[in-house]
This record gives sequence, C-alpha cells and structure tokens, in this order.
Amino acid sequence: MAVKVLLMCKRGQIGILLVVAAFVSTQLAAETKVPNEFTSGTPAKASEVNENFSNLNSKIEAISKPESSYSVLSTETLDSGLVRTKLYAYEQHSASRHVAFHDTDLGPDSAFEVRQLGVLINALGQFQQDVFYREEFLRSYFNSGEAQYAHTCPDGSQMARRQTDIALNLTFISLAGSFVLSNRGGINTGVFSGCPDGGVNKTYYYLEGFGSGVYSCVSRVAYYGAAGSGGFTDKTSPSGSSRLLANPANPPYAQINSFDRTLNGEWGTYYLEIDAPAGCITLSGPAPVEPTPAPDEDSPDAEPAPTSEPADEADNTTSTTTSE
Repeated sequence: MAVKVLLMCKRGQIGILLVVAAFVSTQLAAETKVPNEFTSGTPAKASEVNENFSNLNSKIEAISKPESSYSVLSTETLDSGLVRTKLYAYEQHSASRHVAFHDTDLGPDSAFEVRQLGVLINALGQFQQDVFYREEFLRSYFNSGEAQYAHTCPDGSQMARRQTDIALNLTFISLAGSFVLSNRGGINTGVFSGCPDGGVNKTYYYLEGFGSGVYSCVSRVAYYGAAGSGGFTDKTSPSGSSRLLANPANPPYAQINSFDRTLNGEWGTYYLEIDAPAGCITLSGPAPVEPTPAPDEDSPDAEPAPTSEPADEADNTTSTTTSE
C-alpha cells in the first residue's frame, strides 16, 4: 500500500511538472522565436546553439520575472551615506476601486471615500497595492509641522498645500517585503494644488513611509505624482456613469483602470524614491540610467559604509479622483 501511494504521489508530481512545462512552452511559442533555426542534415554551429539557449533563457525570465526588464532611473549617494534610488512606481498596473459618498445631507461629516486594490510590477518586483482615500468636504486640515509650499512645478512656481481634510494611505505588498505610506506625518507630505497640465490643474500627492520584511532596512520611501497623470485610463460602472461630482447624494459606484507605461516620464508620473544603506535594495534589472559612481575604496575621501539600524515602523496615519 505504501509503495502504491508513493507511486501515485510521484505520478502527480510528474503531471504537475508536465503542465508547467507545457504552459511555459506555449507562452514561449506564442511570444518568441529563436534567432537561429536548423534543418535536418545540416551542421549546427555551437555559437548559434548557445545563442538560442541564451535567447530562450531571457524569454523565460521575462515571463517568470518581468521586473528584470525594468531599470531604476537613478541612484545617488547622500551626505548621510544612504543611497537614494529612484524608479517609476508603475511599469505594469491594473486595479479596481469602489467609490462612496457619506452624509448626503451635506452635514459636517459629508465625505468622499475610495477603496482601491490593484496589482503592479516595477523594477523592484511584483506587488499588490491597497489604497484608502477619504476627503472630508467641509473640514479643513492644518499641521504647523508641514510645509505650506513643499514642491515646485516645471516652470518654477510653487504648489500650495490644499487645506481640505484629505487622508490617503497606501501599501505596496509582496511576500518578500512591503511598504506603508501616508500623506501625513512629514514636512513635505500632503496633497497640493498641482501644476496646470493641458489646461487642467491636477492634484499632486506626496506620501512617505517605511518598509518591512526585506525592506526593513529602508530609512525612507517616498511616493509622489499627480491624479489623472501617468497613463491611467478609468472605466466607470453604470451606476456612476451619470453622476454629478458636486452632488454627494450620488450612489456608490465602481471603477477599473488600466495603465500605459509609454507615458511614464511626463509631468505627474508616479515615482518611488527610496533611501537605504548600500546593498539594502536588490534590483534584478538593468543598471540605473544615471548611476552615481561610488568612491574608490583606496581613495582618501572614501568613508566606511554606514551600518544603520532598521527604522522602527511608526504608526502613521496617512486619491476627488484618487491617486493611483
């Protein structure tokens, strides 16, 4: 009986492997062709065979590890010794959101609330993203520890902080490690009246936070961009198709959105900016676009690498159209 069970288990494992192999083969057959093709009876050069294997290996990695195709935008060594890494927050992205209005009598607690769940890929890897946004229509927010003007437009003008009570919490979640961010709790965090873009003054969001898991070594992570920018396209459910934005009596509705990465780099694009000790952030993709060379170890100006303790996670409380 034990032998029979063992054989059944082995058959099951072989079956699973065959299914996986068939899936990968189907994906590769549908998406790629090898650079060199051989016909029966003709000799094959070792260099061409190796080129085919290298090509297939790259395509398999592109399927199993798509983040390897994306590079960070820059790295910079700060005066503190930490390395600041900047990348696009989204390279691939899809999400759904649910929108609801509260206190439809326009009382003091009237609010606009959004809950969003999405999946994304960037140069760090694959993440699930969870977003909570709440805007209190008739309440103002002020914190003397937050700068009134913290960010500038491309033309050099400053963006003023919005006084409406807006709370935005965002998490990037993976099995290896996660980030938690908020639009409150820092000098530069907040929601700002953005720069005119195509005649529309888009709201600008700036969040900061910390990491966990493999990102526990991160001292600071920032997320910033403008609503309606960066290649996002929304589709709204029928219940919200005829809504009036100024009317809080609207019924709840749902949205889905897609993303076009070819628009990354335009004003309002969403970025991640990470400050961490050297070696904290592991990137499997290409080298940064503008890498900052580290000082030579034998140089008299070189300093020993700092050994920072992981930052304690703070209980931070941190999208009218919500940030993606």
